[in-house]
Order: sequence, then structure tokens, then C-alpha cells
Amino acid sequence: MLTIHDLHFQNEIVPLFDHVYNEHARDVLLQWMTDRPSSVDEIYSRQSILKALIRHGHLFRPFAYTRTEFHETFSYLKEIGARDKSNFLFSRSRRSREIGQLSNLFIFFHKIDEAWFQSIRIAELPEEFQTRVTRIRRIFEDLEVAGNHGIVRSRSLTAAELPRLTRTIKEKVRNGEIDAFWNDFFFFEACLSLAKGIVKHQFHFPTFIDEGLSIKRFYHPLIHNPVVNDIEVTETVTLITGPNMSGKSTLLKSIGLCVTLAHLGLAVPAEKCELAWFDVISIAINLNDDILNGYSHFMTEVMSLKNVLLQAREPRRCFAIFDELFRGTNPEDALAISRRTINGLTQFKYSCFFISTHLHQLKESAVTNPGVSMHYIDCQLNRNKPVFTYTLREGWSDLRIGQIIFEQEGLNELLSDSVHPDVSQSDNHWPASPLTI
Repeated sequence: MLTIHDLHFQNEIVPLFDHVYNEHARDVLLQWMTDRPSSVDEIYSRQSILKALIRHGHLFRPFAYTRTEFHETFSYLKEIGARDKSNFLFSRSRRSREIGQLSNLFIFFHKIDEAWFQSIRIAELPEEFQTRVTRIRRIFEDLEVAGNHGIVRSRSLTAAELPRLTRTIKEKVRNGEIDAFWNDFFFFEACLSLAKGIVKHQFHFPTFIDEGLSIKRFYHPLIHNPVVNDIEVTETVTLITGPNMSGKSTLLKSIGLCVTLAHLGLAVPAEKCELAWFDVISIAINLNDDILNGYSHFMTEVMSLKNVLLQAREPRRCFAIFDELFRGTNPEDALAISRRTINGLTQFKYSCFFISTHLHQLKESAVTNPGVSMHYIDCQLNRNKPVFTYTLREGWSDLRIGQIIFEQEGLNELLSDSVHPDVSQSDNHWPASPLTI
């Protein structure tokens, strides 16, 4: 189960990997990035495809085909399969159009064959992916793409060749070879797009271990010149503290992103990542009221926690992030139920829960709980001004900068009685008596 809408996956993360040139390949890419594998073996199978493509350096040379080139070929193959018969004698314009469509097909096929498939090392590909690439190359061979491309380029394709060529193509359409070709081609392009994203952003592939989570030099890929951090946890619950604006939410998103991408068979924004397999991944950051279901902010937090607990009691291994849990209720209630939540979560030994909090009173009970680890984002005061380092450290932050920022922004002065204007003496006030008309 993936509950990751708070990572803004569709709008922010998918574009990092999206280098496809047609909408069908994009559909395959989106499916890869939303349908998580059902086992670690399947994750490693996905990784093996991407690693094999990354080892083919020639695939990353500048290359593109246009949407028009693709759609003309795609539409022509659809149209030719629907014909009852081929007759090119009734109209010179029809013969000319057919020659043009075939020419576009051979130009397009030769372009992608030359860029991607002619020099690919089949033996280095994983078996299932190897089968797909072999089928693609067989289509190009059967259609004599290289030779016919030369004929097209020399403008030597004649009407006499049309019956033979269209008959061959039509047969492959009707026996399903062309549909299989497109499916293989879209899958190949989607995988190549993912590999390009990994190379471009210098992500690294994770390794799965029996228990725990260890991420070295991780960061959020949308941040320019990000501060990298390390984290290693074996405890069930990890509490994250730090003052406002120190970067807790961004750090939690970065960790959640690494875990999510790893479970999709992708590389992650970190130098090294080792993690356990989790059946459930739930990211709850910046929760708001759920107007459609009539939930307040607090009720939304409660339901998010409940959904995770129901999965954990199945039992399933859960990875969950709760950013400032229970901030939607009063401090007294938040403290009481946070203590109960943290103590209760520690019973799920093979799960991993991250909770950020501003409740400093939790420190005492957290220190004595062997199932809880504590980390904080460092912030320093320089001449009574906060300096945010965005660096994660072990321990607990007791730093409070709310009043400092309040004062720095001049709010104490703005709220001071001594600077209030005498509204009664102002020329800009409402009339004492109602206007009459």
C-alpha cells in the first residue's frame, strides 16, 4: 500500500524521470512509478533492467523524434490493419499518399533503430527485457528497415513495391506482431527514460536488508545545493525535533522519497541506501482539513494514524511518517495521546515510524524508551539570530526561536500600546450617526 500524496509525486518527482517522446510510453512510465512490486525479487528485477541500460552509454547521446513522426507511423499501422484489401491502381493520388506513409514509417523506424537498437548488447540484458528488445529488432529485420530506408532516402520507392510491402505489414498487424512491437517499444522507452533520470540526477540504487534503515548523504532532489544528511535507525520509532523553519518537513520528505523510490525499483537521491522491505508506506506531511469527508485537521491526523495501525496489526511491516502529529488539537491532549501513540508504536518491531514534534515534554519518556531514537535538526543562535544549518544530528533539540523571530519582525513594537493611534481623534473614522437618504 502506498499513501504518498504528500510527496507531490506526480507533479514534482515524476518529471525528474520523464524523458519520453510519446504519451503511450509516458503511460508505461507512470505505471512503473505507481504500481509497486510485490517482492524484493521483483524490485531487483526492475533494477537489473535499469542498470543494464545505464551500462549502454550510447543510449544517452542526444536524440529525439517528433510527436508527428511517431503519430504518423502509429496511425498508419492502425489504418493498414483495418483495410479489407489493398488496391493502389484506382488513384494516382492514393498511390502517392501510400508511398509517403511508407516513407515516413521507414524513416522513423530507421531513426530509432540507429539510435537505440543497432548497437545494443543483447546478451547483457536481463532475460525478460532481452526478449522484448529481440522482438523489436526482429520487426526491423523482417521489414528490411535499413534497406528500405536507403530506397526512401534516394526517392526510389515505386508504386510497384507497394503491394509487397503493405502485404507484409498487414500480415504482421493481423497476427499481433505490431501490437507486441509497440508494447515492447513503449516499455523500452519508458525504462530508458527512467535510466536517463537516474544518470542525470546521479541517484544510486538501494540494497534491501532484513531489518532497519540506513541512508547516507541523502537529500531532496528539488533543492538547489542541498545539505546532505545521514540517518541510521534500528529502533521502531524515530522522533525528529528542531525549531520552526529548520527543515524538518523537507528532511522527512527526503527520507520518505528514498523509501518510496526504493520500493518502486528505482534509484534514490542518496549516496547509499540500505533498508528493509515494507508492505505499507504512508507519508503524512502538512495534513489539512478533509472537507469532503467532513474531517477537521485533528480528525484527519487520527484517521491517518488509524489506517497505518490497522495495517500494522495485520501484521504488516509499515513505514510511516507523521509530521508534527496531533498539532490539530490542544497541547494537553496532544501531549497525552502522543505519549500513548509513541509507546504503542514501539510494539511493531519490524516497522519504522518517523514522527516530528514540537512537544518538548516528550523528551523525558523518549529517553528511557529503548524502542525510540531521537534526532534533531541543528540550529544555532548567532547574536541572538537563528542560523539554520539543516544538519541532522542525534539527540534532542530544546531550542525555541518563536519569540526571537516574533521580536525580530517587530511584532512586539506593533502590538505595543504606546504606538497605538488615537482612533477617536482620527479624521478617517466612521460617522457617529447613520446616514439618511
